Amino acid sequence: MGRKLIVAMLLFVCHFNVSGQTNRSGARWILGAARGVEAEFTDTSRPKIKVIYGATPHYYDGGHSNICDSATGKLLFSCNGMVLYDSVGNIMDNGDHLVESSYYYYNAFPSSSVTQASLILPKGNYGHYYVFITTISDSAWDYYVNIGGGAVVPCDRLQVNIIDMNANGGLGSVLVKNKPILQGVAIHKTMMQACRHSNGIDWWLLKQGEYDTNRIYRFLIKPDTIEGPWIQSFAEPKYPSFDLMGQYAFSKDGTKFASVQGRGKMNKLFMADFDRCTGELNNPKIFNIPIDSTTFLFIDTVGQLDSVNMGVCFSPNGDFIYLSKRFNIYQYQYNEPDSFIAWYRVQHGPDTTQQKFQQYAHLYLGLDNRIYIGNVAGGYKQMSVIDKPDIKGVGCQFCRKCFRLDTNVLFGMTSPPNMPDYNLGASGQVCWPLNSSEIRDKSSESMEVWPNPASTRLFIKTKIKKERELFNSVGQLLITTKENEIDVSRYAKGIYYLKCNSLVVKINIE
Repeated sequence: MGRKLIVAMLLFVCHFNVSGQTNRSGARWILGAARGVEAEFTDTSRPKIKVIYGATPHYYDGGHSNICDSATGKLLFSCNGMVLYDSVGNIMDNGDHLVESSYYYYNAFPSSSVTQASLILPKGNYGHYYVFITTISDSAWDYYVNIGGGAVVPCDRLQVNIIDMNANGGLGSVLVKNKPILQGVAIHKTMMQACRHSNGIDWWLLKQGEYDTNRIYRFLIKPDTIEGPWIQSFAEPKYPSFDLMGQYAFSKDGTKFASVQGRGKMNKLFMADFDRCTGELNNPKIFNIPIDSTTFLFIDTVGQLDSVNMGVCFSPNGDFIYLSKRFNIYQYQYNEPDSFIAWYRVQHGPDTTQQKFQQYAHLYLGLDNRIYIGNVAGGYKQMSVIDKPDIKGVGCQFCRKCFRLDTNVLFGMTSPPNMPDYNLGASGQVCWPLNSSEIRDKSSESMEVWPNPASTRLFIKTKIKKERELFNSVGQLLITTKENEIDVSRYAKGIYYLKCNSLVVKINIE
């Protein structure tokens, strides 16, 4: 056998082994009201379902999340938006009261009913995890609920917890609890999702900002630190205070982003290209979503219920966007210029009798490449599914109430957990400066920079007669100058990079 052929075969084997590895972090879904239910994805068929926490109440009402071991798919822990539970269903060590008291005691069984209120991301490869939670402080609760009467109640805090799964014999413990990374800002209760950075290691976390804006806060989540926020604002749609529903979604390859929220005049789909290097959204587009008020005239005489946008999800191949409203499910082919052809109504009205219809909620893509349709209420034990979402029109196969568990145990199906795509790997795109081999941690003989860390002014000494460029940690150019002194007092604390020709020095601003 020739040498070239042997090399080619080895390369093929290596490529196959790498690409064949599946991250099993999302292999099990924990969901359910009254009792915890586990759905396990093992192959291309629908996941197997079983009740796992039958002795004591467990409420996963929409704001929940969970994560599994990336290699085995074994459940590690779950979060209902206010409490962390270990793999056997007990409250994790230091895992209670992840929100302040007013919000915590609002429900008899503390849990968040707001979709995408919590999210779990791995923190490196040593058994540590981040848990992000959108919540409201006691002071804001008093202001909006007790004084303002509860007409408008935004959240005002995004918190992070750090979990060590090496503790307590593998059941885990909370090392850092309720640490704010964004506070004092009136942010939406819903709409938070993450996408893996282009380098395949870090993550971008996006969170919806203030009412009556389309302002998006983004954070760079690294194993050793959290950087940001950076803010992007778009003219439309200005998402209103009706924020109990709504959803963020990324395409499976991480290059597209979509969001929906609101009702009435805000009946719009927002979509943009996503840059996995910088975390920026580009080429924003707005699409009008169909409104149907004919389904139940005795309930929906002015289209208010149908125009409540619940969820959004990309098809696995990225060609279609699926949208859920309370009474209708739509498929949208966004690259089709003819809107009459582009929109297809997958389901018109209930998926069961009117008396037992729970109304459609949020949409999530399973590891089996099916789209699962959550329920607004959690009173029954079934969920509808789109079996072949990559196919246009009726071929997508809406399957009525076919994700089900027929049992006498008291529980109900709510929505699947909020998860990013843990399987998404590196893009192959080189992102400067994060992947740059030119970076030096300190000054060299060719370029001296002091003080480092800096807080007010940065001084530079180099013989190179080139412009000095200051970049932030995601490669955005902040300033270009020929001076040997830069005022850095205006910049947030964090990591920056000073570049002069081919010389690059990492700068800490404190």
